[in-house]
Amino acid sequence: MHPIFLSPARFTRVLVKNQGRMLKTILLVLIFITALYTKAYKGEYQLLINNHIGGVLYVMFGTLLFSVLIPAMKAYKTVLLVLGITCLLEFIQWMQIPFMVELTRIRTFAYLFGSSFNWGDFIYYFIGAVIGWLVLLIIKE
Repeated sequence: MHPIFLSPARFTRVLVKNQGRMLKTILLVLIFITALYTKAYKGEYQLLINNHIGGVLYVMFGTLLFSVLIPAMKAYKTVLLVLGITCLLEFIQWMQIPFMVELTRIRTFAYLFGSSFNWGDFIYYFIGAVIGWLVLLIIKE
């Protein structure tokens, strides 16, 4: 058995020290599952959920992921980095780069990178950025 589990005080210190990272990881998993569900959702507000809510979740996911991978980066920088990457991907969709068009014919890559340009998506990216920033402010490590 690992020595950390033999001492309740040590175990508690590790949990408290890493609680922000653990909470972010749990949120990452929940957001990922929810984002996948938005692509398959059938029902009321289907077009909104299928086409736009995923953009909010995408930016939130990226913000949490980068904050876990680069914990020293300030929250606003993490959010701006993810928002910039997401907006860049949207403009790449607009440019219809042949490589990306072919790549997004595969459903997994279409979910990751998107497959069609829409000016309205930027609104949802900004909403996701604000929510992601607020989450990072609430979960301070």
